[in-house]
Amino acid sequence: MINGMNQLYPEAMRQIQQVNQATPIHKEQEVNGDFSALLNDSMASLDSKQSEASNAVRSLVDGTADDLHTVMIKTTEAQISLEIAVQIRNRALEAYNEIKSMQF
Repeated sequence: MINGMNQLYPEAMRQIQQVNQATPIHKEQEVNGDFSALLNDSMASLDSKQSEASNAVRSLVDGTADDLHTVMIKTTEAQISLEIAVQIRNRALEAYNEIKSMQF
């Protein structure tokens, strides 16, 4: 079982790299934009990944999914995106609290 999983890993990494190369996360013009636009774009991306993962799991449960591999990739992408969003929120709150506690 583990050997089978080890054989799937390089293929999964190759597919992830192909997706990353095909769909850039942010275009150059968006990076130069304001922070609120970047934040809104990131939240929309997070929401779409969450809904894709939910739809993939739903299709796996009802038997219409092609393979488990794709479902696992989509759920892992959604999980990592959510973890990143939570960490960004935590860092922003820490920065806010630090600025709030500064004495001028």
